Amino acid sequence: MNTKNIGTLVFSTIVTSFLSLAPVAAAILVEPVLTTPNPNLPSFDFEIGSVVPPRRVIVWPAPDISGQENFLNQGTGLDITTMDLFLLPDLDKLDDDVIWADVNLDGKIGVSNLFANIEVDNNFILEVSGKRYRAPRVTFTGGVILLGTRFVAQTLTEPDLTVPPEVGNAGPLLVGGRYDGVPVPEPSTIFGLVSALGFEVLFNKKSFGKMLRKRES
Repeated sequence: MNTKNIGTLVFSTIVTSFLSLAPVAAAILVEPVLTTPNPNLPSFDFEIGSVVPPRRVIVWPAPDISGQENFLNQGTGLDITTMDLFLLPDLDKLDDDVIWADVNLDGKIGVSNLFANIEVDNNFILEVSGKRYRAPRVTFTGGVILLGTRFVAQTLTEPDLTVPPEVGNAGPLLVGGRYDGVPVPEPSTIFGLVSALGFEVLFNKKSFGKMLRKRES
């Protein structure tokens, strides 16, 4: 998936691009996978942070041809400690409903070797610009994506919605995401802090030496 296909658009800017769908009779199962990148799978890096700030919802079509989106935590200034993923059934191109579910049949919803905790809320309501949308949510916590590292966000589906290459390079799902984390100090800031502390210690040592010499005289 490339940056042209991925949703670097803020959520509110794409709302008017999709029509509301009629009531559905069936559900498509979707499972989120948030892992370290697989070097054997083709992917394109999508840098986050320089375009999309923390806690802002971004969207992208899924699944793509390879079944993965290879993101790069660059420009955020954060070690990412929380990641929310959303399904947007009122805005996608599917006639059926979509929910988070256990697609790979391992007894749990969600797969991650980056985060220890995965919470699912298929009844979550997302409010954007005063409007409310049903947006099944999964939240990853209890881990970290360090600044400057890559990670993979996959969507497994049942039935398989991955489109063949001759049709396109992105599936009909619409997935949203947002992140938050802990600020990482700039190297210059760290150096400045250490230097300031060093000068303070040096100054105190000189002052202490002057005080001793004065007492000896």
